[in-house]
Amino acid sequence: MSAAPSLDASLIKALSHPLRWRIMETIVDRGETSPVELARVLDEPLATVSHHTRVLRDNGCIELTRTEPRRGAVEHYYRAIMPAFFDDEQWGQLPVVLRRGLAGPVFRRIFEEAAAAGGAGGFDDPGAYLSRTVVELDERGWQELSALLTDVLERAQAIQERSDARRGDDADARTSEIVLMHFELAGGDDRPRRSPPPA
Repeated sequence: MSAAPSLDASLIKALSHPLRWRIMETIVDRGETSPVELARVLDEPLATVSHHTRVLRDNGCIELTRTEPRRGAVEHYYRAIMPAFFDDEQWGQLPVVLRRGLAGPVFRRIFEEAAAAGGAGGFDDPGAYLSRTVVELDERGWQELSALLTDVLERAQAIQERSDARRGDDADARTSEIVLMHFELAGGDDRPRRSPPPA
């Protein structure tokens, strides 16, 4: 799979506003949507959402897919043209303050959705997966694991594209969420060290 595009300064600036990031997330989740629908879903004024949608469009994050007449106006529909996730290189290009600003809302959303799914039986299916593993890695191992997780996400996108092609306009699909996290534990230096395996 080809490498994800490099992030230029204007794109980083476009993604730096918290509402623009929420708009991007919603467009990625829905596949296609309009500022009118975004304003309703995000509970924000239409004028504000329209402004931030234009910024995202002008900076190459989203593109216009179609228009539809609506009560004397024209509703514009957009789709994301940015990848659904940042690879290591792209994440490294974002300022640290932006990385930290993006992490909090994403974590909150993951926990809220996972808790709701757990209460509604979302983890009952044998195909559902939930796991937590703590590993202790040298720098090379850290990079290897990060590359593996990026590959998993790229493969998931390819599976999504093949599924879309098979389904066409048929709406019969199961909506699921993939969450992969790889992060250094807070206070990691205070944890007892693992003993290396015997030679």
